[in-house]
Amino acid sequence: MALIFMEGFDKYGPANLYSNGVASLLGAEWTTTNVNNTNSLVAPLSSTGQALQIAYNNGGTALSKTLPASYGRLIGGIRFSTTINASNNSPIAQFADSGTAQCSITVNSSTGLISLRTGNVAGTAIATSSGAVLANSTHYLEWDITFSATGAYQVWLDGVSIFSGTGNTKTTANNSANQFFVAGQVAGPTVIYDDLYLFDNTGTTNNTALLTSPRIETQFPISDGAVQFAIGASTLGNSVSRGNNNYAGNLANDMYLRPYTPTRNCTLNSISLLATVTNASVNLRPVVYADNGGTPNGGALLSAGSTVTGITSLTIVTLPLTTPVSLTAGTQYWLGWMNDIAVSNPFGSADALAQGRRATSTFASGAPATCPTMTTGQQTAVVWGNITLASPVNYYEHSQPPQGLPSYVFDANVGHEDLYNFPALSVAPTAIYAVAVKGNIAKSDTGAKTVSLRTKSGATDSAGSLAGQAPGTSFGWLTSLFPTDPNTSAAWTAANLNAAQSGFRVDS
Repeated sequence: MALIFMEGFDKYGPANLYSNGVASLLGAEWTTTNVNNTNSLVAPLSSTGQALQIAYNNGGTALSKTLPASYGRLIGGIRFSTTINASNNSPIAQFADSGTAQCSITVNSSTGLISLRTGNVAGTAIATSSGAVLANSTHYLEWDITFSATGAYQVWLDGVSIFSGTGNTKTTANNSANQFFVAGQVAGPTVIYDDLYLFDNTGTTNNTALLTSPRIETQFPISDGAVQFAIGASTLGNSVSRGNNNYAGNLANDMYLRPYTPTRNCTLNSISLLATVTNASVNLRPVVYADNGGTPNGGALLSAGSTVTGITSLTIVTLPLTTPVSLTAGTQYWLGWMNDIAVSNPFGSADALAQGRRATSTFASGAPATCPTMTTGQQTAVVWGNITLASPVNYYEHSQPPQGLPSYVFDANVGHEDLYNFPALSVAPTAIYAVAVKGNIAKSDTGAKTVSLRTKSGATDSAGSLAGQAPGTSFGWLTSLFPTDPNTSAAWTAANLNAAQSGFRVDS
């Protein structure tokens, strides 16, 4: 099999600045991430999903992927856009042998020319294009590189060869690479990455450069197919911190609310927050208010809860409601909390949309029966509801970005399987080169457990490239690849892929 890895940067959540919480999700797929760089999830460079932006501001590594083996030859491509920095080259792709750069592809400082270099992004140029790319323009770069002191190489830009030949494409004693980087020792440029694929040259499919500027479309489940797993937990909202700063609430006798609209009828049982500092003295109380013409102002109190004392850094604090609330799908509600003392930067920031609202409300007096007039434009704190679905469905728990324990399904029975339906592709493709099924999975019980990522096409239910994978005790991404339709052993058609179901199975 030639397909090694594919990444569209779509599964980490909607476009927004991210902090350590989402960098952790990125790290569950990638081997190393450096959150000291200014990183963002931004609008895609192709037509769907998101892209990853790295504003290089130090000499560290931003993102690397350890490959499943050492490869003497790697073929691949990535969509990119970069500023043209005056002093440093922009890193587009780097290939390494156990941490040591073998060779790199760069957009050169000032000129915008593209070079293949021995070693890192500041290494000796092996070959350089005659034409330049413009700053902030979008292109698709592809390569076919053999790692050797006299290695053959060819590089294409937007499907057109820009140079080829032989040269020194390695710096270690090994004629191979086992890591892929989208970074290097550089400061200054800002680069956006999207739609990455990596092949080796084995097998009969996906063993040559595609030269079609391919894109990766990521889909999430929209309904249950055939399911056997049990629901572990469900949320209204998301528990992942994706803001660049913590919520800066630091006032005494403060009440904070943010809006939520459930997509399914459910019962709200409690409200949770992601604490970012430790304070043993702060008292918290959950509150839920009805909407009043698009605002909480004047909305009726639907429920509150007893006092919970103390928060611990990087730990979820859950505030039970005294009376659970039945919520109606499509209706907006306002969820939040009250606190009694000032605490600086107490909770994670969800995004940069400033959907939060706050008002002064005396904690000792309890939750007001009618919501007071609130100040708009506050940071969106990481606050969510823990719910029970009126009509349980398993696909609901697979949110974007994945949340881990706040929202999951589970099973320990060998042979049990969940299969889900997915949306049709947004655009009818000319060709489908490969499909990847990825799951964010953890093992919670004792003993060895294995799982497979599945695709059912027609009557064929397949584990793809890798069955019997062993999940870790922390949530991380597992992948199985389907270069061809398992039901036909031929290239995927749009009709067959749109009709297929995907999911996961307990193998042992």
